[in-house]
Amino acid sequence: MDDRSSRRDFLRWIGASSGALLLSNFACNGSAQNPDTDAGRDAGNEDVGAGDIGSSDGGTTADVAELGGTDVGGTDVGGTDVAEPACEATGSDILGPFHEEGAPHRTVLATEDERGERLVIEGTVYESDCTTPVGEALLDVWQADADGEYHGGSDDQYRLRGQMRTDSDGRYRFETIRPGNYPLGATMRPAHIHFTVTKPGFEPLTTQLYFAGDPHLAPDDPCGSCNSGDPTLIIELDDDPEGEGLFGTFDIVVESA
Repeated sequence: MDDRSSRRDFLRWIGASSGALLLSNFACNGSAQNPDTDAGRDAGNEDVGAGDIGSSDGGTTADVAELGGTDVGGTDVGGTDVAEPACEATGSDILGPFHEEGAPHRTVLATEDERGERLVIEGTVYESDCTTPVGEALLDVWQADADGEYHGGSDDQYRLRGQMRTDSDGRYRFETIRPGNYPLGATMRPAHIHFTVTKPGFEPLTTQLYFAGDPHLAPDDPCGSCNSGDPTLIIELDDDPEGEGLFGTFDIVVESA
């Protein structure tokens, strides 16, 4: 056999062996892995936890290196840290002109004869890590009635006003009615409930709670200094599972002083 024939036979053997190896890898791993493409990442990452590499699914230590990371299924996929969801402090809002000092400590703001759709609001006050509860925080809450009217202080029995403290787990809960919209200029303000949250060692928070779906939320809110477009202040309302009316959860994140 001459030299040219030997080279041709050698190249044919190399090609056949490479093709067999590629097919073998494809059969073991489900696709040809390529860490530079979504398909490659999916083949190496999807349904493959950190403990699966090098086990019965056909993965090997080389698969981890090929993916460019050492913690597949964890937070270091592809050698790049995957950021956890940001913990965001609750936004502030204006105090408004209708705050009254000295509201009684109570968790039922609306008496039985208060007209309007019954509403229960509950939540937890957290530190800025969004996990550590703030017990014994003082909440001062006030709102308009179903017609959008605010009522006075002691002369009006602090109607639709109250103060309460969070329990040892940072939780609070109060019963009221859904406040009405009221006119401001040529249009209406979105329905809202005012809050202040205070505790020594934390920055005091003054804010307002809004409700998803209100057509007067920003950018249609006529109050230019209000923050009704802040997503940390807007909650969904559902049917109250424990009674008639509506229910909503408003968790509050305060910052250390």
